[in-house]
Amino acid sequence: SEKLMEENNRSYDMNPKIQVSPNQSLIDSKIEITITDLIPNDYYTLKAQMKDNLGTRWESYAQFQTDDDGKIDLSTAHPLEGTYSEPDPHGLLWSMIPVSSERPNKRTSLKPLEYQLTLTKDDVEIKQTFFTRRLVSTNIVREPILEEGLNGTYFYHPEAGQRPTVICLGGSEGGLRESQAALLASHGFNTLALAYYGMENLPTELVQIPIESIEKAIDWVMKQPSVNADKIGMIGTSKGGELALLCASMFPSIKAVVGFVPSGFVYPGIGQASKGLSSWQYNGKPIPFALGKIPSEEQERIKDSTRISYRNYYKYLAKGEDHAEIPVEKINGPILLISGGDDQLWPSDWLSEKVINRLEKNNHPYTYKHLNYPKAGHSFAVPTLPTTTSTETSFGENVILKLGGTPKDNAHAQMDAWQQIKEFFSEALK
Repeated sequence: SEKLMEENNRSYDMNPKIQVSPNQSLIDSKIEITITDLIPNDYYTLKAQMKDNLGTRWESYAQFQTDDDGKIDLSTAHPLEGTYSEPDPHGLLWSMIPVSSERPNKRTSLKPLEYQLTLTKDDVEIKQTFFTRRLVSTNIVREPILEEGLNGTYFYHPEAGQRPTVICLGGSEGGLRESQAALLASHGFNTLALAYYGMENLPTELVQIPIESIEKAIDWVMKQPSVNADKIGMIGTSKGGELALLCASMFPSIKAVVGFVPSGFVYPGIGQASKGLSSWQYNGKPIPFALGKIPSEEQERIKDSTRISYRNYYKYLAKGEDHAEIPVEKINGPILLISGGDDQLWPSDWLSEKVINRLEKNNHPYTYKHLNYPKAGHSFAVPTLPTTTSTETSFGENVILKLGGTPKDNAHAQMDAWQQIKEFFSEALK
């Protein structure tokens, strides 16, 4: 016991080094975390903490055994226990679990995220360090846009010169999703985060949304002095992916499009007033939509479930509804589709393949690609944020809506897909 106490005292007297490289970076940057000057072949725990911009506190941890040199390298070290289980330089980031929540006084959705790392041995704190992850580069200008039928945020580079510009559409959650647009702008593009319902000056439900609002946004972007009007792209997630494919097929100004877990069919609207109505309309006329027959057993299954998957439901809606397919062959540029093979909200993998089949059949003259991540679900967000709540979400009282995937698989898919998107737009809009 004296020897053990001596070793413990020696370990606490040591001055280990926690190195995070880079110490300040964009949130999609790959990082390396290493700890040196520890007792060889001994056991330590590393804990991570972060408070996000919605007021939620997150924590993760992992226990490691040092190597023969008294070092822990998170890219190669196997966690003996913790919130993730395999060597992963970003494991402590995506495996964070929410531990408390307090709403912030004001909206600061793009504020840099401060992470704290704490090294302990036998529950005694040995060392602490901090690092910062940014959602947007410091040289990007953020300009809120609020006009009749137009609600968004424009991110642009203030220096002279016209740049390729990407319009970013969120999903059925409505409102404004700024983080994706801000991060994409940090890689050399201008971007417009665009809301299409659920905000001031916009419809309150996702029902017969006028496509003219997207057309107006395209026109607005093309008139900006910082924009190269010949290099406009669009990216949409989920219902926003459906909308992005639809708009790109209608407006030739869009020269490249990315669909995150998208649909190649137009589906019914979502909301209290949605029954028998399309999600979208143009010039006062509803866009034809899929309304295939739902078998009674599928209706009963959903009605009786407390954990609901709509994957098969949306397949039934599309069955035999060829008139509701988006004419993607009219898109005036390259197309990238990204899906999860375990998407439980709707079958984005199957829906994306429908798009690919249509493009092949019509000899689409531009490049097109479908990236499917077989074990990922429906949740695709900016990479390295926590994914522990990405597999399901609350859906009314005592009902869970299944989204699919696992935290690890969703995190890895998000990281890879994001790199692919940056490369795609860099090539398609160069």
